[in-house]
Amino acid sequence: MNRKKLSLLVLTVLIIAGIAEAQDQVPINPAPGYYGSVTVNGQPAPQGTTIIAKIGNEERGAITTSVSGSYGDDPGPSKLWVTGYRNEIGSSVTFYMSGIAAQQTAHLTDAGAINRVDLSFIIPSGQGGTSNGGGGSGSGGGGVVSSEPFENIEFYEIREADLIAGMPVTFRFTNPQIAVYELVITANISAGLTSAKIEHLKGTSRLVTSPPAGTIYKNLSIWLGTSGFAVPKNIREGIVRFRVNNSWLSGENIDANQVSMMKWDGSQWRSLETKELRSDDTFTFYEAMTDTFSPFAITGVKVAPTGTPVTTSTPDVSPTSAPLAVVPPSTSLNLILYVIVAIIIVAAVYYYAAKKKVK
Repeated sequence: MNRKKLSLLVLTVLIIAGIAEAQDQVPINPAPGYYGSVTVNGQPAPQGTTIIAKIGNEERGAITTSVSGSYGDDPGPSKLWVTGYRNEIGSSVTFYMSGIAAQQTAHLTDAGAINRVDLSFIIPSGQGGTSNGGGGSGSGGGGVVSSEPFENIEFYEIREADLIAGMPVTFRFTNPQIAVYELVITANISAGLTSAKIEHLKGTSRLVTSPPAGTIYKNLSIWLGTSGFAVPKNIREGIVRFRVNNSWLSGENIDANQVSMMKWDGSQWRSLETKELRSDDTFTFYEAMTDTFSPFAITGVKVAPTGTPVTTSTPDVSPTSAPLAVVPPSTSLNLILYVIVAIIIVAAVYYYAAKKKVK
């Protein structure tokens, strides 16, 4: 095998390996869901218990029980949705409550799989009880505070993370009904354990005086930490990653490049810097930049209809007889003919020369 063929083979192998690695990093969509019974020291876990799912040391999902003794439901939309990537399928999923691991574990399954896993927790005497849906509080950012009236909140999700000055920290939201799936915060201060809350609203936020311009996909609020914490003094950068259903884009005739995250600044709506990240068969994914948190809305601009060309009638003109013009061959046609003739001449000369040489 010569050097050129060997180089081509090596390049092909590297390209195939790169494609395979990229496919491994594709998120599992939709995320697999988990549900089942849950007990604490042999007794049904009370309503309001928060269960967190982790792969390794990384939080991948959480759910707060709505009834005593069980988390999620089946049939029903409520599940503990666990995010993961294609190369993590089969990885061990550990469930925690108040920092205590359940007696049972599970495996990360493929996209959309629904799994029943009954959980039991043993909490030593004096170590504390269950936590409520509001999450814990800590120094600095602490527990989240919302100003939106409860009757306008359709559903919400709360995540917690330790904010460290200068380091990007990701809050991952696992409920597939929530348009925002990640919030990346780079803080100017080390705030300790801080809560982030996404609220899906039933309509325009009650904290604003008018709806935003454009066609509204979702009204929502994003809150970070205690009141007064999420200000530019404390937040260097915030990235809001969200998804929009492709069926909404096509059904509303929305230009995917004209989707924006709108933010209420206290007196008016303003469009945040928003860019498209990628798309799949179901969603188109975006991210927007902000350094404060308040009511938000995801909006789009409809594709402008294309105008119908105007046709004008021309009066009939009686034909008049005229001598037919002789149209000369085009320049390109002449050139082709010259080339063909030249080839024939060269071939003939070569033929006779070869014939003469043989004689």
